[in-house]
Amino acid sequence: MKEKDKKHAAVIQKETGSPSLVQRLLPHIAAVALFAAVNFMYFSPMLLDSKEIYQSDIVQFKGMSKELIDFRAKTGHEGLWTNSMFGGMPAFQISVLYKGNLIQYLEKITTLGFPHPSQLLFQAMLFFYLMLVIIGVNPWLAMAGGLAYALGSYNLTLLEAGHNSKLHCIALIPIVVSGILLLRSGKYWWGGILSAIGFSVLIMGNHLQITYYLLLILIVYGVVELIYAIREKSLRNLFLMGGIVVAAGLIAVASNLSLLWSTYEYLPSTIRGPSELSSNTQSKGGLDEDYAFQWSYGLMESFTLLVPNLYGGSSSEDIGVNSHTAEVLRSKGVSEQQIKGFTSQVRTYWGDVLFTSGPFYIGALVCFLFLLAMFMVKERWKWWLLGVSVLSLMLAWGRNFEFFNDFVFHNLPGYNRFRTPSMALTMLSFAFPTLGFIFLGHLIKGDYDMALVKKQALRAFYITGGLCLLFALLGGMFLSFSTQYDDNYRNQLMQGTGNNKQFVDELMQALKEDRISIMRMDALRSFVLILLGGGLIWLFAGGRIKQNALLGGLIVLMFADMFFVGKRYLNSKNFVSKSDYNRYFEPTQADELILKETSLDYRVLNLAADTWQDSRTSYFHKSLGGYHAAKLRRYQEIIEHQMSRNDSTRRSGFPFNKRVVDMLNTKYIILPGQGQQQQVYPNTQALDNAWFVDSVKMVNNADEEMNALNDINPVTTVIVDKRFASQVQGLQPGYDSTATVKMDGYAPNDLKYTSKSSRESVIVFSEIYYQPGWDAFIDGKKADHFRCNYILRGMRVPAGEHQIEFKFEPQSYFAGEKVAYGSSAIILLLALGLVYHDRRKFLQKDSAAS
Repeated sequence: MKEKDKKHAAVIQKETGSPSLVQRLLPHIAAVALFAAVNFMYFSPMLLDSKEIYQSDIVQFKGMSKELIDFRAKTGHEGLWTNSMFGGMPAFQISVLYKGNLIQYLEKITTLGFPHPSQLLFQAMLFFYLMLVIIGVNPWLAMAGGLAYALGSYNLTLLEAGHNSKLHCIALIPIVVSGILLLRSGKYWWGGILSAIGFSVLIMGNHLQITYYLLLILIVYGVVELIYAIREKSLRNLFLMGGIVVAAGLIAVASNLSLLWSTYEYLPSTIRGPSELSSNTQSKGGLDEDYAFQWSYGLMESFTLLVPNLYGGSSSEDIGVNSHTAEVLRSKGVSEQQIKGFTSQVRTYWGDVLFTSGPFYIGALVCFLFLLAMFMVKERWKWWLLGVSVLSLMLAWGRNFEFFNDFVFHNLPGYNRFRTPSMALTMLSFAFPTLGFIFLGHLIKGDYDMALVKKQALRAFYITGGLCLLFALLGGMFLSFSTQYDDNYRNQLMQGTGNNKQFVDELMQALKEDRISIMRMDALRSFVLILLGGGLIWLFAGGRIKQNALLGGLIVLMFADMFFVGKRYLNSKNFVSKSDYNRYFEPTQADELILKETSLDYRVLNLAADTWQDSRTSYFHKSLGGYHAAKLRRYQEIIEHQMSRNDSTRRSGFPFNKRVVDMLNTKYIILPGQGQQQQVYPNTQALDNAWFVDSVKMVNNADEEMNALNDINPVTTVIVDKRFASQVQGLQPGYDSTATVKMDGYAPNDLKYTSKSSRESVIVFSEIYYQPGWDAFIDGKKADHFRCNYILRGMRVPAGEHQIEFKFEPQSYFAGEKVAYGSSAIILLLALGLVYHDRRKFLQKDSAAS
């Protein structure tokens, strides 16, 4: 360090001085206050006006979880299974309270009382701030870092869509990393405990894909540390650190055993598991590659990290009444009210995917800081976070970087169970601000040659600012501002204008001009932010402004950059009154008519909705349709092969195999009517909750079982896979005119029946087969049951009158909860013990000093 820089560092040290306890606490109190204030600005309609945030996925959740929540409120127990959608499915990934993990109660303290989901942004700001402070970054500077990490546009679009668990896990990533970095600094006890707490709450957050990305971040870190350990001959420390991380991870897994064990058992039976049909390419498990690679980020679209509206923003932007589109509409005599309505939701997005809620913008100033840090930071941080960023981009490109991602999809363990490659940018959104603020932390400590900082700041400005100017001035010349999906938009406009081609051509040209305009404005905006932020650093490095001016300026700029872009995607339009929110769940005339049914258990097929993407029906009825990303594989195959084609077994006129719908006890079919009206079709051929069959048809495999559904009459014949042959071996079925079976009791996890017959026979139950977890009983004694008709349950029942019961009692949940309770208690006791130890040590030291 040059003599001039030593003096500069001394000035900085003098400015900071030796702080008192109040001075040490002040920035932390200020940080909490700042983050709470910013959070309040986003959620004031909820916090002040008692409005609800409208989140489409949460609205879907309310429908799919209604039966489970009602059961919990009535009994105090978890249902664990719901029959409200897709005929019936485990509830492990719908609505189950895993109460065994006690750490969730510790995490609630960090919400500061903000109601769900408003606490998620606050936690993201707070946890990233704490990580930077643990690293050694000045707390005032770390405040800007908290804003940078939490207020990225992707996080705001997650709130808008209702992807709350995803944002929750993104918020928790810094906690885990904090623990790892404490281990790196030799603080093994605190590092291990914080890692265990971080892993525990992250797993409890229940978003496996974000957890997977965190593991990739840590793997890259481990590789970099291994390289340095070999060079420095310090492998022993690395192995000790790795051992503690593994131990922390294991106890965190144990603290979530009920969740993980249940999910592990469930996963092979879902659409992410293997198929037994020879026609299905996913015979080895995982998602279909084309399906998984939807929402792959475009190569050039990656520059939206720097310029938010480079690719038009969202698929429904408010471009205003002064836009080119508004001018065209005005010239055609369209009223101002209609212009305002039309321009409030224009498809300005022109990227690679079908639609998007918004870009993945991480901040122009953050991009500048990351590049400057790459020039200045010499420690291993640089290579770790650069590696994470490069990997993040390559994964996010998906099918647009096919040779790499095709290899990863088929070879990286577990990766083929995830979709939406663009989500991988969450790794980059962590890496960029982390490295940028590590650099700033060293800068204000005077750790760098200030002349070099000035030189490299100019270099980073020329690159990032130059890119912004390039887009602003020349982007209209080398970017297309059109997409393959514009034809769909054009067709919609043609329908809306009565096939007025000239009018539509003018609107499409105006749309292109609006896309160029909003791109240019955002590019200039990013340029100004980089100019101001880079200017602050350049002036500080030159000794022309003091540390407080730099810190204050960076906080203001970071807030101005991130907050106002975020407001584009989470604002007052996303909040509605409670009455408007609840209107979605008001029953229609069709619902009210069906709800008069007195049967204990029956199903509804709603063809007036998007059947396989609709959970509203599940709010009122037990639906054949639904909305879930992890439905049962066999049920999905029934949808594809039996419910999405014309009836070939009877001339019923329905677009499905009517007999399959009948065997699922579908008593009502809702059909689209005139306008908003719906028609209710009472299905008198529904086969009730259970019935005796006369004959058994054995098949050799899943293909034969599926094909047999096209031919058999489920009233009299049951299809049984040869794997269950032992359960019907020696049976002599036949017609019994006196045989009856009826349902006596219904709960999601407990079904009761009474059967009467003069001969031993097979009963088919119109319930979805799933194992492990469902146990069957005849007269209180455990009995075998088997899968039949591809998705249903069958049971061999002796002659006479019997009480039959099905109970859902998965040991993965009940035993797992006990382990989770004990493991999480150990983590908390260790944490409390360490706090007590450190406090006692501090008091002894303070006493000796006095």
